[in-house]
Amino acid sequence: MKHYLLFYEVVDDYAARRAAYREEHLKNAWAASDRGELVVAGALANPADGAVLMFRGESPEVAERFAKADPYVAAGLVKRWYVREWTTVAGENAATPVQPAPVSRAKPGLPDASEYPPYVQPYVDLVAGADVLDALAMQQDDAVRLLESIDERRAEFAYASGKWTVKQVVNHVIDAERVFAYRALCIARNDLRPLPGFDENDYAGNAPAATLALRDLRNEFQAVRSGTICLFRNLPAEAWLRRGTANQYEVTVRGLAFQIAGHERHHVKILRERYLV
Repeated sequence: MKHYLLFYEVVDDYAARRAAYREEHLKNAWAASDRGELVVAGALANPADGAVLMFRGESPEVAERFAKADPYVAAGLVKRWYVREWTTVAGENAATPVQPAPVSRAKPGLPDASEYPPYVQPYVDLVAGADVLDALAMQQDDAVRLLESIDERRAEFAYASGKWTVKQVVNHVIDAERVFAYRALCIARNDLRPLPGFDENDYAGNAPAATLALRDLRNEFQAVRSGTICLFRNLPAEAWLRRGTANQYEVTVRGLAFQIAGHERHHVKILRERYLV
């Protein structure tokens, strides 16, 4: 479940006019709370020029549906309302909890060229700094902001015939991160069986990108990246340099972590430069 904030901007005489509609408004609010949709709500104070309502649901529709049925809105007490997804990361009820790294967490440092395939070098070069955990977290925030700025119509755009749409690019980044993270998990756990490659075009052809909204893919990316960060954050120091074979190349867990970070940066760069988003 995700969290959504419903913001109300109210008219100047809101406090004087709301009495006639308050009982019905409160009835709707408590009914939404009983359904597990409304978490908490209330008016802003000093000045009382708006209200904020926090919802829990799979999409912003849970908040939008409430606003459209709210007597305050119908009566014109609310001059503007809008919904924002809220990525909650701390607290008992956080939708995507992110724990602080232990003080003693291992910092793996930069990999050398023996830790990843030669074709991965351009990806590694795109990673900012030597702390891959910091890079993964900063990338998550940057990518989410970028995807939030793209409307659904633009998400169907491909910059040339035969190229992926924006949504297909995002779906590919998600799929690849899952594959690379699984490889890292296997090797970190000292499972030394050779790991297969994958055909990105076959995966794209069987992925559901065309039937999903961009916001669904954005939420999926957030969830996958949060899981990736947790995986690497909790690794013991000795796991980072363990070696295995993936796609017929010798790799380390550290090399795979940088491959994940660099691969995502590569495609974000393409989205900005070729898709002009």
